[in-house]
Amino acid sequence: MVSKNFKNKFLSKKSKPYFIAEIGINHNGKLSIAKRMIKMSKNAGADAVKFQKRDSVDLLNYDLKTKKPIGYLSKNEKDIPKKKIKFGGWVYPDTRLEFNEKQYLEIKKFCKKIKIDLIITPWDEKSVDLVVKLKVKAMKIASIDANNYLFCKYVAKKKYPTIISSGMCTYKELIKTNKIFNDLNCPHMFMHCTSAYPSKDEDKNLNCIPFLKKKLNTDIGFSGHGTSFIGSIGSIPLGTTVIEKHVTLNKNMAGPDHAASLDFNEFKELVDNCNRVYLAMGSSEKKFLKSERMLHSILQRKIVLRKSIQKGQILNEKNLKTALTYKKSGILPKDLDKVLNKKVKKYLNRGHILNPRDIFNPR
Repeated sequence: MVSKNFKNKFLSKKSKPYFIAEIGINHNGKLSIAKRMIKMSKNAGADAVKFQKRDSVDLLNYDLKTKKPIGYLSKNEKDIPKKKIKFGGWVYPDTRLEFNEKQYLEIKKFCKKIKIDLIITPWDEKSVDLVVKLKVKAMKIASIDANNYLFCKYVAKKKYPTIISSGMCTYKELIKTNKIFNDLNCPHMFMHCTSAYPSKDEDKNLNCIPFLKKKLNTDIGFSGHGTSFIGSIGSIPLGTTVIEKHVTLNKNMAGPDHAASLDFNEFKELVDNCNRVYLAMGSSEKKFLKSERMLHSILQRKIVLRKSIQKGQILNEKNLKTALTYKKSGILPKDLDKVLNKKVKKYLNRGHILNPRDIFNPR
């Protein structure tokens, strides 16, 4: 199946999680802000930046005109208006927030220059065509389109590496989407997410992640829409390979998504913490570690004689005990089976630290 190990095949061969800084529309339609955010994403540890592309004519119904945009958009991170439009109150699509092909070519060139991947979410067929033409790292399908089967088929036919968000969808719907991409042999993966801005901790439902992995048999990532680290960090032990989070220069800026985003100091902290948790996951093998040797050397006890015994006497739990000896030699408590029911070769005093040379197997 083309979707197994999507992250390693199409995003990064590194074992650690792949981090996407979702710039989205938080550039407020300004290329200068977009470039600053790309650079700051790179410095904060992002492997990729993601933008959103809409062709308003193709997105809207035939002969339907776009509504006049409303609301003030901040010109920079210090431009903070006193009044703001609440989430859900903005006109959609807001044509002020769209870059054209020329601008995206400039964005792609800038990303290549500073060595960070570019991912774009297209919201309509014409934008899909543009994303494929731009030859970005991967395409992303927004949650609202994850069960838009006509659109999914249009995307899947391109056979372009695609990441699919899963907010607002059921397992049944996602299984159907997965089949579309499998049938059309399009490499893809899914992102668990909750489509609320910002999302509450109780709505994150991270337990869906292992179920998604089992039902879809693809890589599963996590796309966070909250203002905390809980969802992203909590997803790592559940096996997520890709982490996406909205970023902004300032959460107080005027624009649709700023309030549900992280600033770049927070994003860097998120990346660092996720990587630490990934590192802490380690191996499933339970063994004696090098880092444990120091404490073991201080606390380890040895098997000693509880009382003096004669030559040929059999060792048992009544004449043995474990004790600190401050000696390197001796038999460790975990090797008790090597001692029990064995005869001693000679007379031994109480407190004697048993060694293999003291005993032999009884006939």
